[in-house]
Amino acid sequence: MTAPTCTALALATLLLAPAAMAANEFSAPIEAAHNATEWRSQTAVAADMTIRFGGNERFKGKILMAPHGGIVRLDRANGAVVVFDGKDAWVSPADADWPRARFDVLTWAYFWAAPYKLNDAGAKLETTGTRSLRGKDYDTARLTFDAGTGDAPDDWYVVYRNPATGQLTAMAYIVTFGKDRATAEKEPHAIVYEDFQTFAGIPVPTRWTFWNWSEDQGIFGEPIGEVTLANVTFPEPPAGAFTKPDGATAAAMPE
Repeated sequence: MTAPTCTALALATLLLAPAAMAANEFSAPIEAAHNATEWRSQTAVAADMTIRFGGNERFKGKILMAPHGGIVRLDRANGAVVVFDGKDAWVSPADADWPRARFDVLTWAYFWAAPYKLNDAGAKLETTGTRSLRGKDYDTARLTFDAGTGDAPDDWYVVYRNPATGQLTAMAYIVTFGKDRATAEKEPHAIVYEDFQTFAGIPVPTRWTFWNWSEDQGIFGEPIGEVTLANVTFPEPPAGAFTKPDGATAAAMPE
């Protein structure tokens, strides 16, 4: 097989350019509004986090993560810990009752870091026009992933950008962790970012509400869950914060 000519390469570049340009034009205002430069300059970000779904407290404790979300630590108030070291998730103590530990340590960090991850390797962003959310119009894009990207490459998101502020206001999504895509698409949800506060020049949504969502209706019904953040800091993580704790057991991927 002969190598492609310069003309063929140039043509391929021109064909790809509009989509890439549209994706960059969509994500650039989000990164600016969320002060991506300052966020990425930090060593770590931490907060007290409380997660409630269905009226039950699912997590209460602390989250510590690198700004890129690739290494994360969750410390429960009861002393249980889960650490994601960039490849493996570790639960301590080994007999801790934390059945979805790997999901938790990856998901909540991703939701927080989402404004800065729209152009990650393996991510594909396609603009999808204007959608209504709570009676207001938002610019939207669909985020999908190349095969082999992360734990759940079949996940997808619909990203809502505030046209006035540039902020990422909401994301509809499916969860394929532990299930196939067809099953996940029967029950899409959405996260709405609220109560922004500024820390070190970085706007942080300190309340996230979760809703049922559909292509036709957008969010509907009553909120199904809530995450709150408090005491947001940008610390130097202690030595060993993101390594396997002594006596920990691996939190495996679901089959």
